[in-house]
Amino acid sequence: MSKKNIGPMAILFIIQFLVMVGFGIVVPILPFLVSKLGGGAFALGVFMSAYSIMQFFFAPVWGKLSDRIGRRPVILIGLLGYGVTFLMFGMVNNLYLLIVLRALAGIVSSATLPTAMAYLADITEGADRAKGMGMIGAAMGMGMIFGPALGGFLGEYSFSLPFFVAGGLALLLLPFTWFFLPESLKEMNKGSGRKRARLTPQVLKDPLFFLFAFNFTLNFTMSMFESTFALLAAAKVGFGPTDMGITFAIMGIFAVIVQGGLIGKLVKTFGDAKLVNTGALLCAVGLSLIIISADDKSIVFLIASTVIFMVGNSLMVPTSSSLVSKQSNRGQGASLGLFQSFASLGRILGPVTGGALFALYMGLPYMTGAAILVLVVILAGRKISIKVSEPLVQD
Repeated sequence: MSKKNIGPMAILFIIQFLVMVGFGIVVPILPFLVSKLGGGAFALGVFMSAYSIMQFFFAPVWGKLSDRIGRRPVILIGLLGYGVTFLMFGMVNNLYLLIVLRALAGIVSSATLPTAMAYLADITEGADRAKGMGMIGAAMGMGMIFGPALGGFLGEYSFSLPFFVAGGLALLLLPFTWFFLPESLKEMNKGSGRKRARLTPQVLKDPLFFLFAFNFTLNFTMSMFESTFALLAAAKVGFGPTDMGITFAIMGIFAVIVQGGLIGKLVKTFGDAKLVNTGALLCAVGLSLIIISADDKSIVFLIASTVIFMVGNSLMVPTSSSLVSKQSNRGQGASLGLFQSFASLGRILGPVTGGALFALYMGLPYMTGAAILVLVVILAGRKISIKVSEPLVQD
């Protein structure tokens, strides 16, 4: 990677790390906070889904805006909004207003991820692009390790403190982003009249739809896993909160290793398309092994199975993002915005579906997830490989 890109990459890394810290920081304190404010299970579900619902609708809007006015202004808007909404979280003592703020946080945070990916696509190409996407994925993985840990630790003192810390860190980063993150989109490419990315049935005809489907499936199965694994592990092998923390920390470490260190070399050797398909199949294998290891009550085998699942996940995230940026013919920001909207849709539907299936049979979310992943590889994997072998459409 070029030396001139190291500074912008570092800033983007920190931004995405903070966004995912903010996403995960509420996880350990959320049930207690909602209960304290008089809410029940329904309110908890609404609160959890509000963030992803807003991301689903607004990620394409921010992506398109970044194609028109530039990446830097949109990233700054997202970072400022993120910091302000989290500070407001710490001041609110009303359940309904808290849900509104959570939705608002989803709106502004969706300005950062697709725009950061589009920024990377502007300044990198080839294997460096996949490596850059991998570093962003690693930042998000680290955020999901430290977010829940930070929320749990600070929540022991005050439910408001985690929000103040996350918001304060974001606002502290704002001046560094202002001064040290240059615009990546060339002036000649701004406002070029590209088609607007709309979430309509026409997206089924989009040449990138198969990659969108991969991203939906990835996040759908990941959300089913996240929403049911603690219950499965507790029932089958007696896991408690500490055991769950250790397990997710191990998964996060492997995610960082793959996305932050190995992905560039793997892309050079095998190519993006093969890694997308391989990652999906590894996810399916991991989900299947989780069922077997849980039934056998083997803790080591269970943790190893979750690692296999996470490695597959870590292969799919940066390579599928890289393919979208390479194949975009509507503007990288707009296409990556749609790409992230499908991810948000998966995160909206995954927990609900996983919970319903888990109530029928504990292993059903994992069997269903594995089957869907294999089906998507069969239906879409070959088309992705063929598409990548064709001449790339340049923005």
